[in-house]
Amino acid sequence: MPTETTRTEGDIRLRAFELWNLRGRPHGYEVEIWLQAERELEGNRSGRPVLPDGDFVKSGSGSDCCC
Repeated sequence: MPTETTRTEGDIRLRAFELWNLRGRPHGYEVEIWLQAERELEGNRSGRPVLPDGDFVKSGSGSDCCC
């Protein structure tokens, strides 16, 4: 039987995948998308509304920056 942590992690994983797809499957945003999924699900559990974050700050060293 799955534990609460396992179910929660699975829920986060599914929501993060949905967000990643909605964002056009960007590379380098894994942590930000995962954290957004956690915030959304935590907001849903607590009954607080969750507002969109807007743009993400890209993860990593920035070596792939085009600027």
